[in-house]
Amino acid sequence: MTNREFFRQREYAALCRIPGVREIMGAYADQRPALEKQYPDAAFALKIVSNLFFHDRELTNIHMNAYTSILNGENLADARFRYNRDIVSYHLRHNWD
Repeated sequence: MTNREFFRQREYAALCRIPGVREIMGAYADQRPALEKQYPDAAFALKIVSNLFFHDRELTNIHMNAYTSILNGENLADARFRYNRDIVSYHLRHNWD
């Protein structure tokens, strides 16, 4: 098994434990906004899993920290709080770049 396969299996197992992930993934485009409001943790997890790498190393680290929290089964509300705090901090520091 390659590293990629290992992490894909871990990712799949972690996402399956989050309520609402299957519903959002199987929904039509017009149903997604309502389901994302109903399942904010699932929406957050899917957002992080689908956007891991960025042009900026600091942004990538922020996303990778959230991704690691998801894989480790940590509380998603806490992971989302840390993610939002770090993103706001990043934007405040780089507002004039």
